[in-house]
Amino acid sequence: ALPICLGLNPLTKPLAYLKLNGKLVLYALKDATEQLRKLHGVSIASVTNQRFDDVFVVTATAADRNGRTDAATGAVSLAGLRGEALANALMKAETKAKRRVTLSICGLGLLDETEAETIPDAQPVVDAEPSAPVGFAAWWQVWLGTAAQGIEALQTSWHAALPEFRAW
Repeated sequence: ALPICLGLNPLTKPLAYLKLNGKLVLYALKDATEQLRKLHGVSIASVTNQRFDDVFVVTATAADRNGRTDAATGAVSLAGLRGEALANALMKAETKAKRRVTLSICGLGLLDETEAETIPDAQPVVDAEPSAPVGFAAWWQVWLGTAAQGIEALQTSWHAALPEFRAW
């Protein structure tokens, strides 16, 4: 239900859970931040970087369609990295910064997956929420397509749906 409240497509599984200190913690996946940028008209206005010894820090500044701005950083350790591993770390710092600023400007105090994977003892939780019933995704797409036919068609289609689809 939370992805729908945020305007996210739940079929893309934009959010996931971590078990952290004995609690379930919600975090945003790549799809969440990409969808949030589109929904809220968020643009990455600038990206800057600095290196402090073995730490590479990227700062991303974003603006939304109302002109509000925000900035966030992403940092990675470069200690001992060379070649492709170094290149991937540099890109990861930029990704972290962009995702963090997106969540921040959208008013969401969630971790993003690039942060979640760096937390010691954090364990991704598989299927923390029940899975959609078999066939739900296809039915959902058809049901959404029915919207063009008007509210009566939507209501008829809804009432004709399997009870488990309506419940989900």
